Amino acid sequence: MRIFVSKKTVAFIVAFVVLPWLFICIVTLAEPNLSIITLNDMEIKGNLRQNRILSTEEIRNYCKSVLGVPYNYSRDSNLDEVGDHYYANLNYLAAHLYINDDYKFMYLSVPKVACSNWKRLLLKLQNVDNPKKLEWPHNFHDFKRLSNLPRSSWKSVLQDYSYFKFLFVRDPWIRLVSAYVDRFTRHDKWWYSAIQRLEGSRMIRHFRKNATEEEISIGADVRFEEFIRDILDRQQSSPNKKVTKALNEHWNTQFYLSGICHPWMKYDLIAKYEDLDVMSDFIFKRLNISDKFDSFPAPKRNSSTVQRAIVEYALLNSTLITNLSSQLRPDMDIFGYDIVPQLSPIVDNPSPNTLLL
Repeated sequence: MRIFVSKKTVAFIVAFVVLPWLFICIVTLAEPNLSIITLNDMEIKGNLRQNRILSTEEIRNYCKSVLGVPYNYSRDSNLDEVGDHYYANLNYLAAHLYINDDYKFMYLSVPKVACSNWKRLLLKLQNVDNPKKLEWPHNFHDFKRLSNLPRSSWKSVLQDYSYFKFLFVRDPWIRLVSAYVDRFTRHDKWWYSAIQRLEGSRMIRHFRKNATEEEISIGADVRFEEFIRDILDRQQSSPNKKVTKALNEHWNTQFYLSGICHPWMKYDLIAKYEDLDVMSDFIFKRLNISDKFDSFPAPKRNSSTVQRAIVEYALLNSTLITNLSSQLRPDMDIFGYDIVPQLSPIVDNPSPNTLLL
């Protein structure tokens, strides 16, 4: 028995069954399911100190359900629709996304997460051996960045899956202390004095009782409590009480700086500072640049920073600890961090009293 199918029926099946199925297949092939650490090598995994893995879908769900990111637009939306929000700053990302066309990778620089050493490696890949540039590898003019390209091309560049996109993140509680120590307790370089006058003066003026004009003018020797109060105050005064681009990049949250919640941004690898040596070697092999470097420059061990963190956080009262914990929660959740054991008693049971310094 023959079954006759009308042309209208065939057209309906093609339009509403076959074509949508083909579209899904094409999108799936074009946009791979990436995860925070795309490692299947169990030998490498076994050497990791921070080996929690989050999928892209888990990150997307967290950004939507917890942070309220409005994913009611598609990845084809224009820049005006998805440009800058409280959860991502595309302009910051563009200025700090370093592009290497020879080895086809993009590196997102996050302050206080070995970014200086990574920039030095980028310079060496460009055959730059100028000692002054290697000492201060933060001159934007020495690199190709996304911001060098026309804004109309940003979307297509970010969605070019032939480039390996990666960044490093760090325990947010420890990173804050590292930023404070580096920016407000050192005086041996001109850039420390500059940021102390710019940021430290405001912190002292707003949060130090009976501050002298000299202390405010110089902005040096900011106390850790003043530093934390300023961060929280600027968050509370911002729209939706979210972290904003008003915060200095050295102590802004990593989920915001990385643009991890932005619909255009998909990383192939988000590795952790705590595994810097192992993951750097992995990246060298992945990019086929192992012959260019013996190994990644040894980072400062976290142990001294952790000890400093214990001292500094112990001086904060319960309100500051609770509010700071809320602000750092997205970084802890998205990047899979737990409170380090040494800090757990302080964060879980903070002192109810304010210690006057």
